[in-house]
Amino acid sequence: GIRFHRADSQEEQDSVIAFGQHLRLTGGLTTFLAYDYKAKKTVVGSVPTTQAFAGPHARRLEYYDDAGPYAFASAAEAERYARLAMEACEARAWTWLGRGTVRTLSAGTRLALVGLPNDPEAAQPAPVAYTITAVSHVGINNLTAASRQSLAERLQERPFGGFFRELDEDELPDVICAGESPAADLLNLALERGYANSFDALLGETPWRPQLVDNTGARLNPRPTAPGPMSAVVVGPNGETTANGIDEIWCDKIGRIKIRYHWQQGESRDDQDSTWVRVIQRQAGAGMGWQLLPRIGQEVLVNFLAGDIDRPYVLGALYNGRGEGGVAATPGGNPGETDTGVFDPATDHRPSGQGNLAGGHSPAWHGAAAESHRHADALSGFKSKEFGGSGYNALVMDDADNQQRLQLKSTQHASELNLGHLIHQADNYRGSFRGTGSELRTDAWGALRAGRGLIMSTWPNANPGAPAGDMAPAMALLKQADTLAGTLSKAAGTHQTVKLAVAIGSLGADKSTIDDKAAPLKALHIVASGMVDGADETQAMADAGEKNIATSNGKLPHLTDPALIQAARADFATIAGQNLQFANGECTTFASGQDSNFAIAGKTRIHTGQAIGLVAGAIEPGDGNCGISLIAAKDDVD
Repeated sequence: GIRFHRADSQEEQDSVIAFGQHLRLTGGLTTFLAYDYKAKKTVVGSVPTTQAFAGPHARRLEYYDDAGPYAFASAAEAERYARLAMEACEARAWTWLGRGTVRTLSAGTRLALVGLPNDPEAAQPAPVAYTITAVSHVGINNLTAASRQSLAERLQERPFGGFFRELDEDELPDVICAGESPAADLLNLALERGYANSFDALLGETPWRPQLVDNTGARLNPRPTAPGPMSAVVVGPNGETTANGIDEIWCDKIGRIKIRYHWQQGESRDDQDSTWVRVIQRQAGAGMGWQLLPRIGQEVLVNFLAGDIDRPYVLGALYNGRGEGGVAATPGGNPGETDTGVFDPATDHRPSGQGNLAGGHSPAWHGAAAESHRHADALSGFKSKEFGGSGYNALVMDDADNQQRLQLKSTQHASELNLGHLIHQADNYRGSFRGTGSELRTDAWGALRAGRGLIMSTWPNANPGAPAGDMAPAMALLKQADTLAGTLSKAAGTHQTVKLAVAIGSLGADKSTIDDKAAPLKALHIVASGMVDGADETQAMADAGEKNIATSNGKLPHLTDPALIQAARADFATIAGQNLQFANGECTTFASGQDSNFAIAGKTRIHTGQAIGLVAGAIEPGDGNCGISLIAAKDDVD
């Protein structure tokens, strides 16, 4: 081994002349963490120190590192890297500093040191092995005294004074990396012996690991970082930036896409696109959320998790290109000629000025033609595009002053729901006025269904916040019809003819299909008068089943049965271009407060399976004291 001994020209071997220990407070626990979004779990590895890292009253510090997304495949892998990091800290917590003249020392070699001071009464210890981690060598040319003095005068007042600085009394030497100039003691020893070195070492059984961070906590070998968000283009399976027919979207099962940065070039497919990249959505959850994926060829803005260029994600899509018309470019401050004439030819059914002079993607709605297109960027919303075609679906919100409008539209069979101020619209063009209110239309088939009942009324609610099932005017008309039918039915009974089943009951006395305690007309009035619980749906269903019509706090008006009730404040017309059929399983009632007229251009046939009752003048006589007038203009009455 190497002796711990003074250095002298009479010695046969080089020796270590100074040796001491340096202690540093370090963490007692190392924890690595990474999140795997595909497995939806956090992978953690924690390893405690195996050394007595500090005194009994020292705080147990933790070295914690967020390694970034999906950095570890398993907890075992995370624990392995945490152990390596812990060993790197341990290797620098208990270090040894030495100075001597051993010329063969080099980093990475073992040093067996003998002759260290010990208890005189203890047995002679075996040489202790150390691992050299760093060595600083200083050699001095064997110049004559005159030459050294001349060199010292040229450099500074004392020989080699410019190559070191003295440490302050409370300043410790840096044991992590060598300084820019040797220490004064090392230089003096080199001046005295011609050669000297200083070294750092750790006990031989302590594993050495490269450190991850420097003294400031910054990573020594960090991952490549991105300077900030970047622009990119969405690509297809073969790196193409133009969609192939209906294949406009390419993604995997969790909605990730591939992109190509503008600076990215390469001949192979792998060099022409990226890894799978997630896309930010307004909301994302289990079977729920938004799903708006950028399509092939669209420009997107890309950011990076923790600045890691290998972990990109798409922030959103960007419009680009150069549209027709609008404000002209002014490069270098030079004036440009603005052309808005391309917007003028727009009509209710034909847009204008929506193309691109330079290839790109311009917005569907804009404010570049406030006069020609009749709005200053009042349109907002969402518009999709048919794969490989020109059809689309759109949700348009029109915020023009005093002309608010909402349109939900599909070009498939011109199916639309229009609310508010109704106008024609051709892309960005706000066309002529069509009406006010609401419109639901389609060129295909339509259906309107309500499983628990449907109300259609032209009576407005005086209060916009009134309950949705409020139909007091219709209830009043039904009550009038029930009273009229009851009066006429009693008159028919008085004159010993057929009574009205809607008044006396169709399935028995005061019985009907929907209510075993009320005749059909009265039963329908009860259905329209229903009151149900306004807080609990289960209780509301129970109230409807019990045909509750009692008003109380917390009750709301709703139909008790799945009926369809249509009520008109003015006139009500049912018109058919061909046939008009009335068919039901129980009763049909035609009742009017004044007159009922049936005008038939052809033939009238009334067939009944039981009886026909005909009563006139039961309440008051007709004109000329006439009850029934039956005239055949030709031939006899059969």
